Amino acid sequence: MGACAILISCNNNKYEVIERSEKEVPNFMASGTHDEVHYVLLNGGHKFYVTCNWKDLSNLDPTATCAFRPLRTYECSLNNDPKKTDLGPLSDLKCKDDEGHNVYLYVDKKN
Repeated sequence: MGACAILISCNNNKYEVIERSEKEVPNFMASGTHDEVHYVLLNGGHKFYVTCNWKDLSNLDPTATCAFRPLRTYECSLNNDPKKTDLGPLSDLKCKDDEGHNVYLYVDKKN
């Protein structure tokens, strides 16, 4: 058997962006509003409904983005390993965009 005998185990960190939308939300503990980005990601036959809100991360990771594009696939990892010290901001998934910047995603729902 090859290293990738089961296809799912070889691609479990790959998430395809199948939908993207933006919504204006109030700033946390400040006046004004900002855009929050919502994605639907496909991974292992499941849809993940996630939120990206870079505004809340600007002090924790000033280079973080919400720059995923539909019809592209990105590599993500669970951001909950207590042994790692470089997790960055608390999130469910930590990914990289096309430019190599961190994208922190919060899972709202999985189907």
